[in-house]
Amino acid sequence: MKSLVPFIALAIPVSSNYTAIPRISIGTDVHGHAVRMPLVGAGTWQYNDTMAYDSLCKAFRAGLTFVDTAYGYGNQVGVSRAIHDCYTGHRSDLFVLTKVPGGLTFDEVRAAHHHNLFQLNIEYVDHLMTHFPADWEATKASKEMRQEEWRALEEIYYTGKARSIGISHYCAQHIDDILEIATVMPSINQVEYHVGSGDVDGVMEKCRANNITFMSFSPLCGPCQYEPEDSLTTGKLVTEIAQRYNVTGAQISLRFIVQQALQEGSFIGGVIPKSNNIDHILSNMDLFSFKLSEEDMALLHQATEPSAETGDCDVP
Repeated sequence: MKSLVPFIALAIPVSSNYTAIPRISIGTDVHGHAVRMPLVGAGTWQYNDTMAYDSLCKAFRAGLTFVDTAYGYGNQVGVSRAIHDCYTGHRSDLFVLTKVPGGLTFDEVRAAHHHNLFQLNIEYVDHLMTHFPADWEATKASKEMRQEEWRALEEIYYTGKARSIGISHYCAQHIDDILEIATVMPSINQVEYHVGSGDVDGVMEKCRANNITFMSFSPLCGPCQYEPEDSLTTGKLVTEIAQRYNVTGAQISLRFIVQQALQEGSFIGGVIPKSNNIDHILSNMDLFSFKLSEEDMALLHQATEPSAETGDCDVP
């Protein structure tokens, strides 16, 4: 990696409560080496190249080593610039997750990931997933299509261009389509999950039963529609609990997920909150200096709002 380019002066006041971010194993690469994913990363959804660059440079300087992007986000050039300008660690410590669109043919998947690597300017990614069980309009949606796309991901895995492969937005019936033909098991299913969402369509149980890491996207329910009192950053439940630990409501919502991930034998993955604010980035990282009580975890599990979007499970 290149040395740090001093394009901007950042004084990053890392909290004295900051604790190193743990990693979990999500499987092995084609060479048999363990693939270990940090439990906190930096999301980039809805960021353009400039915003992704700015956000990730702050995140890397704060100590994050995990970035989540996608072919469809249109920001991988900015992500690449941030990696090469602002990340100063070893490549082996950096975890890059990206995605190819759903609804593609075998050759289209290979071409899309070639484009990913070209834009990111790296030789491989640490995780590659298919972004949706169909195209976004669900006009190309079938078991056969999902299986063809999975076979293409497997080929990419076997060539070493992705150290692990997985799926996103997949419900239980979509996972069954993959399991029917897989020679490489999905290592992650990235699904909307947060306080209030519950287990939509039994997908969490499906992942647990098949040793697939269940990873949250939108852990703070950014795109959700909800009443102000149900906010996962400033709502009544999370702020009341936060007062007991002297942290923020957002930290409570994020800790709810990573605390599950830290349990022995857990199949739960980490969180990828996004922020362009250094104070928020730092607080999003500070999730391991406190532990929620069983009573508070129970309160958070019992919440039914904000609910999760269920439309993904309507995809045939």
